[in-house]
Amino acid sequence: MQVTTPWQAVENPAWWRQNLAWGIGLLAVILAGSALVSWVAANWPHMVPQTRLLLVQGGLALTVLLAAVLAWRGSRWAGLLTGVAALGTGGLLALVGQIYQTGADSWQLFLAWAALITPWLLLMRAALLALLWVALLNLGLWLYADQGVAPGLWFWTDDGSGSVSLVLLNAVLLVLAQWLHPHLRDPWCLLRRVLAIAMLGWAFIAAMGWLGSPQMVGWGLFVGLAPAAVLYGVYGHWRQDLAVAALSLLAGIGVIGAWLIWKLDSLSGLLGISLVLLMLTVLAVRHVVHLRRTLRGPQAAAGTAEPDLDAAMPWYLTTLRLGALIPALGLLVVWVALSFDLDSAADALGAGVLLMLPGLLIDRVAARAFWREIGAALTVLGLLLCAGGAAWLMEDGGDRATSLVTLTVSGAAAYAISRQFAVRLLAAALVLGLGFWLTAPGNYGFAWPSDSWGGGAPQLSWRLWVLLALGAGLWAWSARAAHRAAWRPLAWALLATAAGVALLLTQAMPAPVREWPGLDQAAMFLCALLPGLLLAAWMAAIRPALPASLRVGAPLACCVAGLGWVDVSALSVALVWLVLGRLTGNRVLQVLSLPLGLAGLLLYYLDVQAGSLTDKAAILGVTAAWLAALAVLLVVRHRRGVAAPASARRRWLPAGVLAGGLLVLGLAQAQVRHYDAILSQGRQVVLTLAPVDPRSLMQGDYMVLNYAVRRAALDWLIGHQEVLQAVDDAGRGWLLLQPDGQGVWQLQTVVAALPPAAPDTVALAFRWRHDGVVFGADNWFFAEGRGEHFAKAQYGALRVAADGTALLAGLLDERLQAL
Repeated sequence: MQVTTPWQAVENPAWWRQNLAWGIGLLAVILAGSALVSWVAANWPHMVPQTRLLLVQGGLALTVLLAAVLAWRGSRWAGLLTGVAALGTGGLLALVGQIYQTGADSWQLFLAWAALITPWLLLMRAALLALLWVALLNLGLWLYADQGVAPGLWFWTDDGSGSVSLVLLNAVLLVLAQWLHPHLRDPWCLLRRVLAIAMLGWAFIAAMGWLGSPQMVGWGLFVGLAPAAVLYGVYGHWRQDLAVAALSLLAGIGVIGAWLIWKLDSLSGLLGISLVLLMLTVLAVRHVVHLRRTLRGPQAAAGTAEPDLDAAMPWYLTTLRLGALIPALGLLVVWVALSFDLDSAADALGAGVLLMLPGLLIDRVAARAFWREIGAALTVLGLLLCAGGAAWLMEDGGDRATSLVTLTVSGAAAYAISRQFAVRLLAAALVLGLGFWLTAPGNYGFAWPSDSWGGGAPQLSWRLWVLLALGAGLWAWSARAAHRAAWRPLAWALLATAAGVALLLTQAMPAPVREWPGLDQAAMFLCALLPGLLLAAWMAAIRPALPASLRVGAPLACCVAGLGWVDVSALSVALVWLVLGRLTGNRVLQVLSLPLGLAGLLLYYLDVQAGSLTDKAAILGVTAAWLAALAVLLVVRHRRGVAAPASARRRWLPAGVLAGGLLVLGLAQAQVRHYDAILSQGRQVVLTLAPVDPRSLMQGDYMVLNYAVRRAALDWLIGHQEVLQAVDDAGRGWLLLQPDGQGVWQLQTVVAALPPAAPDTVALAFRWRHDGVVFGADNWFFAEGRGEHFAKAQYGALRVAADGTALLAGLLDERLQAL
């Protein structure tokens, strides 16, 4: 774990102002975006399509303009706002598709999105923009392959070659990223590592498609292991990125384990696979530790013959160990359960104790790392069996206290005796997680009745506060090297459990938090204030180096802002992780805090008991404004003492940002005008439909439309195999429709090429996909509560352009009257 003492080299007030401004400003942007989403969702049903487009386009234009202004001033915030504009670009494309119901393939959206943000990526060279671009490209091409768009291309066949092509694509991107790394703002090497993970992931998927076939096993092993071997060779010995090297070894172990499982034919083979995986894990960890010591210098490499695996354990070593040990130990648990016929809680507890005792003894007395890893594996296996026995005992109607004592004693013994971080972390996590389950109020932990949520809220509240207080306190205490090995695993487990409890509490609150009085509400308020209090504690530790206005004012302002996220307990936990991770130099906590915070905001958005969407938008918006004002104040004070560095790209960078924004808005507007022209000038076609009325969580209600002509087209194609083959090869075709006596259009034939225009015939273009005939116009959105009115729809009115493009213009009742 890479940890830096927070009061070393950070006594400069300018450092604090700069970092606080950046973190608080980023939080303000996230909350402002959440407020905007809530406000738009609250007013969405009352907006006409043009208003919706104008709102999104206006917000995107304003963001691009602000980014250009900041780029002209040489501010680092320009990159952040450009990233927001890149996210808004995807929202604009999705909105256009939703309003006009084009039915375009999802891969088109993602690839178009990636293409449109490419100019901004080339200009800003920011890691987050590059990560978004890579994710969009991978997702778009995967959907392109999955939907069978171009079956004639060899690299998109169904036997796994599509994944191989994505491996090669990410390999090319990795080479480019490595070459351009000096020009990217990527101090954590995130782009390189994400691309390596993408390569390894697609290689593993491709290998899984072939390992099950006896004829393709060799090819599957090659595809799965070759990228891992290449990445290990490059970044283990040449470019020296041990994170990529460790992940490569983990992927290789995973492929070998999957291959052995495919060959499994006996119960003894299950034990053999577990032992092989454990052996490979031990060797891989020892090798990475050796590489790490070598890279840190000859003095560190020669310091000791056996590496200390738990001294300042980096995240990639933890990932390698846990990622390989967990499946290996899972297989061992299955083997033990099947071999010894464990059919009761007593059997499981007895087997767990018998495995833990020798495991702890070996772990404690062994001098070599290899035997310590064997002891750790036996200890963890025993812990899992003891935990399973405790849960089993409770489920069979046993005494809850007995189960809890059994679990606590076994976990405490493993934590106190073992010397390894992974064992201590698992022991603490099992005791806390399963202990929370066993001490849940009433049947809360087992039957999960619907009425237990409200009754369990006070219990969850005080548990959350205790977990957060203990976890934060132990984390601060373990910042010192003398306490790190003993207390850091417990601090990790406490904070991780707190995150889970916070997510449960978000759903358990019977009323909004601001409805006083109540102990659970008070606990939530204290939880919301905890990030600011932690910040104050850290800043107080370095007094009197910092001025009182900064040391007192910044934490106080953050505590005031905490009133805005008091309903979002998961966000409070995420901010605790962010503060601790930032001020201790722990990158894992900083990275994990972002998805946890976003998940909390999503649950808050969906929680109907937390108030209306309008109230949520107001609360989040005011909080964002408060934080933005604080960030601006910190930036202004920082700029007074530190001259802003000159930027060589300042002259032309703003123009490039504006040009990228004009490209996005211009293309979107051109698309809108094209669709409006189809709706106003296209030929009207009335088709029989059978609507379904599900519910949309984001935009009110909508109807999924299924047209009778689609079924008729499939039946026709089945009877005309030569046309079906031509349509399948081209990936598209046209339905030739003619009106009947009532004005409802019926299928006449299907063709694979656009025919000449005819006065009494309309050629409706469709795409041939796995789902059959797709021509869009699949959904009809309406305001919440209007479902009964639109349930009368019997027909869909489409407008069809000369090339066959169809857009949904409205719904008709049984008398062909517009609804």
